[in-house]
Amino acid sequence: WAAWVIDLRVDPVSGRIEVTRLVVGQDTGMMVNPDGVRHQIHGNVIQTLSRSLMEKVAFDAAGVSSREWGAYPIIGFKALPEIEVLLMPRQDEPPMGAGESASVPGPAAIANALFDATGKRFYAAPFTPDAVRAVLGR
Repeated sequence: WAAWVIDLRVDPVSGRIEVTRLVVGQDTGMMVNPDGVRHQIHGNVIQTLSRSLMEKVAFDAAGVSSREWGAYPIIGFKALPEIEVLLMPRQDEPPMGAGESASVPGPAAIANALFDATGKRFYAAPFTPDAVRAVLGR
């Protein structure tokens, strides 16, 4: 189980989103290696922020045109927010894993933070600058 809390800023002119702080609470049941779980969650956060803020599958008349990994955008380390990971101490429970479960609440948490920042609802990721400007009517 996972939950996200996000602080972000939105530039209404450019549509650029800056995530300034992110807290992930994670319940994985018993943890053999808590540091490994934290590292896994950090990786999930990086991938989810990239997918939610930058990545968009492009289509042309033949179908998917986004086929080259070299052009696939991923958030850079300088743009990463402070990430705080809170692990539930449940060593008496069976292990549930920490794979991609930490990424599930990410896009919804970003959409809710965008609503708090702008007063407008965002219904579909990715929340690219073009998408933000469109929702804000710019």
